[in-house]
Order: sequence, then C-alpha cells, then structure tokens
Amino acid sequence: MTLEIRESTNRHKDGEYDIIRRIKIDPLIFDGILDPKIFSDLMVDLDSYFDWHRFTEESRVQFARMRLIS
Repeated sequence: MTLEIRESTNRHKDGEYDIIRRIKIDPLIFDGILDPKIFSDLMVDLDSYFDWHRFTEESRVQFARMRLIS
C-alpha cells in the first residue's frame, strides 16, 4: 500500500490559518502470484482501505475486483 500525505493552508478572514491534510492511500494490486504472504498482505491492506473510506459491502466487492489483474 502506498500512502501520500499533502498539507495545504487556508487563511480565514480574521487572519487565522487552518492546516488541511489530505491523505491518499493506494492499496496493492494482486496479480495472481501463488504466494500466500502476498495475498494475505493484500487482504489486510484492502480491509484497512475499506475501513478508512467507509466502503459499503457492495462497494468493497466491486473495488476489490478492480484491484485483481488476470
């Protein structure tokens, strides 16, 4: 899984600043290699990603299908 964190600053009318953090998480892609460790790592990464983005069960299946390479 790759993780990218970006920060930006917004200034309010009163002169105060807010720091906005944007986090981009990109889960692994599974290419069918018969290695249980790689598959296990993928499942852990996907579960973390789904929890972070609050995916529904239906969305989880559709997204996971996109991460598989045949």
